[in-house]
Amino acid sequence: MGPDRNERLTSAIGLTLLALAAVELLTLVLGLQHFLSWHVFVGFVLLPPIGLKLVSVGWRFLQYYTGDEEYRLKGPPHIVMRVLAPLLIAFTVLLFGSGVAIGLVHGHALQLARRVHGPAALGWTILLGLHVLVYLQRAVRGALVRRGALVAATLAAGFALGIATLPVDHDWLRLPPKHAHGH
Repeated sequence: MGPDRNERLTSAIGLTLLALAAVELLTLVLGLQHFLSWHVFVGFVLLPPIGLKLVSVGWRFLQYYTGDEEYRLKGPPHIVMRVLAPLLIAFTVLLFGSGVAIGLVHGHALQLARRVHGPAALGWTILLGLHVLVYLQRAVRGALVRRGALVAATLAAGFALGIATLPVDHDWLRLPPKHAHGH
């Protein structure tokens, strides 16, 4: 995939992720106690698009830094993102890994996943905000010629994943009692 096609794909999936992340944050603002099932559902919907975004930027990184002439002519990634990208990737893995783990593990591992999830969400949100400030205008321009089929397919996969988890979402909805915060 050439750099222009890659940029359009990255832009389209980035804007899609931004919209989904806004919904996810809205579940927190409106009250997680009331919207936890939506929070879990949207979290799962986010997984395939996050994967596609990581693949598309990883492809650009690989092509640029291995000397692909088209990518080299396009220029390096924005300096701010070259510095912040490793942190954004790390917080993405921590946030979504701990989110999935909350429904899969028990005991001490569950408590650890819960302790990681909140701070990871904060760090991810801050880094995402910086990322948006750097790339929003470019993303909107790049997404005008969208990679619609691939973006639609990842969204469909995300919704399928979210729907598939509905029968077991009670595992993710186990919150500790309010008096047990320190335990």
